[in-house]
Amino acid sequence: MNRADRRNADRLGREEAKRITNMLAAVALSGAGYPIDQRMRSLLKACNDDRMRGIAEPFTNIWDVMVGFTVEQPTQMVNLLRLRPEKDHAFSASDFFAFATEDDLREQTLPMLRSLPEGQIHNYSALGDLHEVAFEEEGRDPVVVSGIALLRLGSHLHWMTVGGPVCDLAEVTRRRREELAASAERVRAANPAASEEQVERMLNPYAVPLEGTEDVWMTFAMGLFNLDTAAHEIRTIAKDWGWTLAVFSDQFEQKFAEGYERDAQIQRLVDKAVTQVEEGRVFFDLAETAFMLPAYFAAKVSLVEVRDVRTGLGDGSRNEEKRYALKAPQELRVLQRRVSTLEFGSGRGVDRSYAPPRFKVEVDGFWRRLRPEATGHDRNGDPVNGRTWVKGHARWKDRPPKLGVVHVKSPIRPAIERAEQLGEYRLRIAGAE
Repeated sequence: MNRADRRNADRLGREEAKRITNMLAAVALSGAGYPIDQRMRSLLKACNDDRMRGIAEPFTNIWDVMVGFTVEQPTQMVNLLRLRPEKDHAFSASDFFAFATEDDLREQTLPMLRSLPEGQIHNYSALGDLHEVAFEEEGRDPVVVSGIALLRLGSHLHWMTVGGPVCDLAEVTRRRREELAASAERVRAANPAASEEQVERMLNPYAVPLEGTEDVWMTFAMGLFNLDTAAHEIRTIAKDWGWTLAVFSDQFEQKFAEGYERDAQIQRLVDKAVTQVEEGRVFFDLAETAFMLPAYFAAKVSLVEVRDVRTGLGDGSRNEEKRYALKAPQELRVLQRRVSTLEFGSGRGVDRSYAPPRFKVEVDGFWRRLRPEATGHDRNGDPVNGRTWVKGHARWKDRPPKLGVVHVKSPIRPAIERAEQLGEYRLRIAGAE
């Protein structure tokens, strides 16, 4: 290549790099602004960062679920990832969980999930103070849920929830740093290529608060659910430590499946992850309950109000990321979202214990990852890209389920106040101002 050709190639490369920067900025600012769509974009950014580094299968620990929420965006430099089309919803948590145990709603859960438009992300976000509805299991911190994203592809439901335990984040951080301080030399030895700054970050994590709170530890769960068998095929839980994410999944590659019975190190690795998943079962209980949200919205469709919500790109503020985003292709510049909203109190607080639906966990097989361009098959023999279903007993999942009840608790006053504001109820309390 002569000097003129090299200059031209360099120029084209810089122009393409700018175009990619603009596209990524526009996608990052295109959400409705709720924690669920913001966390989705955070994970998308991490996946695209890996793609830019030449990693075809990005963010390995979540990719088998995350891939469903994305589509390929070819560029001259690399195939980036974009989110699939989104439909946004917002709801009153106190009202939804007051009705979430009704038999009629439960009976409609799977039919409504099977009828979701294929390839469209449905985001559902809880409105108001998340502390108004907390979920408790004996001996554990109460948990709140902020939202869930649902996506149907064929007979599979890709899902993700955002929420977390209510706890003292400073104390959680202190305990974790103390644990890591005792193994500092081992951390350095295991990461010989890491800089001192990177090692210091590893040794000094911090519990990240859920957006809009100061005492909820940002935690997300995600999974792959088979709508034909009503069984979970992948379950994943992650906690945000600032510089890193602690991600645990019950999905393992073939090498782990083949070595599980005979390799003690593999068995310890797998058992630790599955134990973390089991200890976080309340997040999967909440996800299964939130699977009812499409049926809930369908049952109250006449009460749904559509609201326009400004995105980060259309909110009137100015910053460098927005400057890049405004140079992206027109179809990526989303200035506002239409949010289907059910916001009213049920007229009563939620204070009850209930058994979540608790669908099965698939133990008769697991997913093996393939090259992104390769085609595999699901358990029904239908084609699927990038992975294939392997029949065989997944012994790491073969544990008796830990059953119990979840206690849902919320104060009655906020529910009544919302009802009064909307004119749904006219309450007169004797002696009250």
